Amino acid sequence: METPPTRRRRGLGGPVRVAWAIVLVMMLAAAAWSISAKLTAWGMNGKLALGLSLMFDLAGLLCAVYARRAIERGTPAGLARLAVSAFVTVSGLLNWSHGQQVGGTTAGIGLASISLAVELLFELHRRDVRDEQRIERGLVAERMPHIPLLAWLMFPGQAWKTLRSAVRARLDSLDPVTAPVMTAVTSVDRVTVTPPVTPPRPPRRPVPAAPPTPALPAARLPQPVVPPGVRALPIVAPPVAQAPATPRTPAPIQYTDPRCAVIRSLYDTVPPSRPGTAAMRRALVAAGYEAPSDGAIRGTLRAEVEVHEPRLGQLPPAPFALGA
Repeated sequence: METPPTRRRRGLGGPVRVAWAIVLVMMLAAAAWSISAKLTAWGMNGKLALGLSLMFDLAGLLCAVYARRAIERGTPAGLARLAVSAFVTVSGLLNWSHGQQVGGTTAGIGLASISLAVELLFELHRRDVRDEQRIERGLVAERMPHIPLLAWLMFPGQAWKTLRSAVRARLDSLDPVTAPVMTAVTSVDRVTVTPPVTPPRPPRRPVPAAPPTPALPAARLPQPVVPPGVRALPIVAPPVAQAPATPRTPAPIQYTDPRCAVIRSLYDTVPPSRPGTAAMRRALVAAGYEAPSDGAIRGTLRAEVEVHEPRLGQLPPAPFALGA
């Protein structure tokens, strides 16, 4: 089975990237100057203080990069985010102390806000990457129906029933959460298999054929001797075994919607698995159909496939690489 290509992630534009880099470099430079000035005032060597201040900023930057990579892989990023918060906290305290020494409370708030601004900038970037990954994997739910305020004022009972029905339909169409299933490898590209080398066997000596037995003429063949008074039984041929009947091929399933056939092909994995919403949507788009909603995919199309073949509904969900 060929997996449809995933949608390419939208990145930041060129001007936005340049502005993002300029703001980041300026804030890191200001934070490094403040920290190095504070460490120098405490009696540390100037070059060593500058290197230590750069260490705080670059360590926080590396932790932020690890957090972004964890989000792109779909793995937990809690430790990396905790490390970023620790470095930002230490840097903010040092900036606050230096600001208090230079210009009082106002300067302390201003210099401490530099470290918080860097953390906010990376947090916004992390959330943007996380949302893009959720969209690519089909984990973003459909928006609930928008009921205007005028409808709530004029028909509160009907508006509440409409919202309640929408929430119930969303709850009924959710996939159960089960443990992930490992997928076996179905194909290997460019693998050279060398057969084992076996030593040659010595040639066998030909066995001399036995001389043919001369055939006796019909007149000289020995005749069976039947004692007198013995009743001869008729010779009955053994019964011939009948070949087993060929099983009949079941008739093909006729779906009411042709899109069900596209979804049915996604079950044929090794081992068989139940496809997810994002995989079904990508397959329908690749087949030339318009992308339907999550409720239509799970509650209508996949439900019809599993009504004809109930065993498909008991299969484990597809792994993350295929189901997403």
